[in-house]
Amino acid sequence: MSLTRKLVPVVATAALMVTTLAGCAGDKNSTAGSSTAAPEGGAQTDTAGKPASIKAMTILFGNPPEMTNNKALEDLEKRGNVDLNVTFVPSEAYTDKLSVAVSAGDSYDLLLMDGGKDDKFNNLVKMGAFHDLTPYIEKTKNISQIDEVVWNGAKIDGKSYGIPRPRGLYGGGEANILIRKDWLDKYSLPVPKTIDELTNALKVFKEKDPAGGGKTIPFTIYGSDGVNSPGPFSGVLPIQYAFGIPNVWKLEGDKVVRDFQTPEYKAFLEWLRDSWSQGLIDKDAPVLKNQGQARSKFLAGTAGAFVGNVSDIVETNVEKLKQTDPNAEIAIVDVLEGAQGQKGASVLSGYYGLWVVPSSVKEEKVQQIVDFLDFTASEENVAFSKAGVTGIHSSEFKDGMAVQTEEQKKQYELDKPNNFILENRADPYVYANSKEPEILKLQKEILDTISKIGVENPFLSYNSQYASKNPDSYKKMSAVMTKYVLGEGVWEDVQKEIDAWTNGPGAEITKELLDQYKAEHPAK
Repeated sequence: MSLTRKLVPVVATAALMVTTLAGCAGDKNSTAGSSTAAPEGGAQTDTAGKPASIKAMTILFGNPPEMTNNKALEDLEKRGNVDLNVTFVPSEAYTDKLSVAVSAGDSYDLLLMDGGKDDKFNNLVKMGAFHDLTPYIEKTKNISQIDEVVWNGAKIDGKSYGIPRPRGLYGGGEANILIRKDWLDKYSLPVPKTIDELTNALKVFKEKDPAGGGKTIPFTIYGSDGVNSPGPFSGVLPIQYAFGIPNVWKLEGDKVVRDFQTPEYKAFLEWLRDSWSQGLIDKDAPVLKNQGQARSKFLAGTAGAFVGNVSDIVETNVEKLKQTDPNAEIAIVDVLEGAQGQKGASVLSGYYGLWVVPSSVKEEKVQQIVDFLDFTASEENVAFSKAGVTGIHSSEFKDGMAVQTEEQKKQYELDKPNNFILENRADPYVYANSKEPEILKLQKEILDTISKIGVENPFLSYNSQYASKNPDSYKKMSAVMTKYVLGEGVWEDVQKEIDAWTNGPGAEITKELLDQYKAEHPAK
């Protein structure tokens, strides 16, 4: 599927599309926020008229809002009856800042655990670091609408110690390949539907150098940290599924199989090795740390393809790309198929991050905090996240989209109303974020398509204590796999590390996960 229409220029940053703070959900025709709008819910207080003071810390992708005289924040505080103090921490520094905040205990009222229900979160819950929010959630109107599957995947011993921020259940941030449509057209190439067509397109990009001056990067991906998986690269999921690789784990009767234990994984690594040897993969891939860095190369006009999702075809991304090349167009590969028709998209937890309230927060304040999150997840604030304050950031909110002048668009980009909507509203189209009807329609169609090819991970909601205590259990394997892909090693070295893992750490990890699975799925 491609995006070829001429778009109105927008002054924006590329990171807006993928900010994890956005409450981009739904297409309800509700009224945008304004200073006179009646609040829907809001944080309850003991003293009538006195705002609840909430200090929160969250992760930020891209530039922060302009905090001086921010009319979006003022409006949200008034409608929600809160005094909101948000610390926006850049993604690359978030892990360290979060660890400090959790250790301090009393620095914040509200923290985003960006890893979700991982081992760190489980251990902190067992240490009593966070309030049990189960009784407070029961009183909510919007948060309680989150799918039961999502809640169950985030609970510990049947209790909710964190409130999930809903995301799509299918695909997540690595659902689709984005590729330069104008480059494909220039060389009479189709939008790839298969591995072979993709490989051929990357070869043509390498040979023809459409970016000019030898700057063309056919395919940009990034390194894996080797903690939860050996990699060796991330940003390749559609390709993995086209090779028939499972979503991390699969069950074959009573046998547990990890992705890299399959012959399909070897075939995938061989594809990477061959592509690397031909110069089809970004030479910086081993040192790139995250998707944002890969995306930046694509939007800078030097990379021909990268893996993202439908939110990346939003008009502001297109306009950023057009600043480098006015003729630039983006196509999106909705489904990539392998030689035998293999394909897939990850079935995920359905959320990104868990909002937690440190146990140092007084109990009488917990409901106020949960109520505020519930308020931000309202339909009223879906409109606010997209249109901001009427008369300042938009003229109106109509058919799920903001009607904006150029000046209003600029003010929206400065104030970033969506960054203050801490909790998303549950919505299967959360990644459909465009303000252009044609793009929005395409985004929803693609999300519908990938929802039909979901690949499940049977151990998705379980955690291994052994893996938590031994975070380096995949790193040696990752290093050997990377050397193999770069042409500096042989397969026998890779197989040796896979076998060592299987008979060592893997045996412990597999047993722990399987025991948890069997406890919830007793034999009939």
